Amino acid sequence: MENANQMTPYQRVLAVLEGERPDRTPVVPLVRDWVIRQAGFTVSEAMQDIAKYVYAQFFCLKRFGYDAVRDLSAIHAESEAMGSTLKIPDDGPPSVVDFAVKDYDRDMPKLRIPNPWTDGRLPTILEGIRQLKGMCGTLVPLIAYVQAPFRHAAMLRGSDELMKDTYKRPDKVKELLEITTVSQIVYGIACVHAGADIIFISDPTSSGDAISIKTWEEFALPYTTRVVQAVKRTGVKMIMHICGNTSDRLQSLASTGVDCLSLDSKVDFGYARRVLGSDFPLLGNVDPTLTLPFKEADEVERESREVIEKAGMDGGLILSSGCSVPSITPAENIEAMVRAAREGFGGC
Repeated sequence: MENANQMTPYQRVLAVLEGERPDRTPVVPLVRDWVIRQAGFTVSEAMQDIAKYVYAQFFCLKRFGYDAVRDLSAIHAESEAMGSTLKIPDDGPPSVVDFAVKDYDRDMPKLRIPNPWTDGRLPTILEGIRQLKGMCGTLVPLIAYVQAPFRHAAMLRGSDELMKDTYKRPDKVKELLEITTVSQIVYGIACVHAGADIIFISDPTSSGDAISIKTWEEFALPYTTRVVQAVKRTGVKMIMHICGNTSDRLQSLASTGVDCLSLDSKVDFGYARRVLGSDFPLLGNVDPTLTLPFKEADEVERESREVIEKAGMDGGLILSSGCSVPSITPAENIEAMVRAAREGFGGC
């Protein structure tokens, strides 16, 4: 029999993001390719038929009992809609193979802010959000993905070229960032209008493993902050994810105004809690590269409990993977994460 005081997944996740204490630690693994594989589809199938992706998300939500669904995220759709070309393998994540901005003076004037409802693959993603929201209503929160401006710029220019340009042509990088900032404000608001409860703004390009804190604060922080401030005016909650080790910039990340930080397993949650304080919401950070795909379920459960003990015993934590869950991860390991949260850790 269910506890009459038990929260819905929506209430549980939103409680954390609003600084309140949930009935237990919510669990939101970062799953895209994994749910597609669990439902028996390939990534290319799900990208071409949004109904299959929606089915995969809802199927796994019901099967494993975690606390949120996600849109068809992290497929470079915003950059594709502005002219970059994707390579889509049969059963793997897409990648940009031809960048829209090869020459700043020639190509940047051609860039146009996409209409999310008509351009490229964006309408397909918005339709997926609409369908998922229709299925989950106010019971389960829906998370939509938006690239941060610096990441978007990297997918228009190329990561290596953009990194060199921050030294050689910083003025042009900032001109491109002005365009990508507006693009992401427009797209983020469209995701909210389609039904997103939470915007997950992601910037792997700003990892501490990729750029210095100085480069982050000059070329990424101010533009990401503008997107966060603009999109949050809709009333939506926002979570920011940056891959890799970001231990040297935690306070700077939080200063963007996001409601929660999604941190990779390279960041110790005990340290993050000390830096950010007991009240700042965190999401993460079970190791997605070794623990989830390769360890036994009892080890996954133990490491999940360690994360909760470090950062969630007083609330303020959404248990998750440190980054995207690999498609080869055994189902038993996701079950172990859910079990760790349900067995009394971090609840009231």
